Amino acid sequence: MQMSEPNSIQSSVPSLAVDKSRSNFANQVFEVLRQHIVTGKLRPNQRLVESEIAKELGVSRTPVRQALKSLEIVGYVRALSNGGVIVIEHSTEQILYLYEIREALETMAVKLACDRATEEQLNKVEEFYNRGVEVMRNGDISRYIELHRGFEEELYATCGNEGLLSLIQTFRNQYYNKRIHRVLTSEDWRTQLKHHGRILKALRKRSAGRAAKALEQHLRTSLKVALQRL
Repeated sequence: MQMSEPNSIQSSVPSLAVDKSRSNFANQVFEVLRQHIVTGKLRPNQRLVESEIAKELGVSRTPVRQALKSLEIVGYVRALSNGGVIVIEHSTEQILYLYEIREALETMAVKLACDRATEEQLNKVEEFYNRGVEVMRNGDISRYIELHRGFEEELYATCGNEGLLSLIQTFRNQYYNKRIHRVLTSEDWRTQLKHHGRILKALRKRSAGRAAKALEQHLRTSLKVALQRL
């Protein structure tokens, strides 16, 4: 794929692939592009060229166009006035707004979880927490970040509402989360672990109010630290 830099924005798309045995190419293109945005392979302000993506994937432009529109709807890309599309770069103000949405959705989830989570589900959440404690003692921050993510995925899965869970995942899977992860220190992650412990304790007691308060503190603390350093 040829490289070009209209308005100093790269238009290359790295390592894309779809499963040709599956029929819904639009959903596949959406997921491939979303993953590349979330992981940072496609960078903020990078231009996505419909024809280049279609050629790279070996599909027509129609599913690519549909996928880009879906990505725009959920906030991963932005359409330009000249007809192009770029990966969104979140400003400090936008990150603040997104965290406000996350707080509303995620506190609702833990409140529901206090009523709906099974003991088996809570045991899975606790398993991630305990493993996080162990690796943090060993100073393995990169491994802890993986367990941190696993804890929260298992936590929100206990809410018993697939629609709510889908919305939570949409707002959590934004590139700004990767930016925030990069500025947190080992001490910040230890604080995050403590917050997880408080959330888990409140869930075990089926205390919706305490669980929501603990989660609010968790989100607001990480947001405050991140905004100071981004």
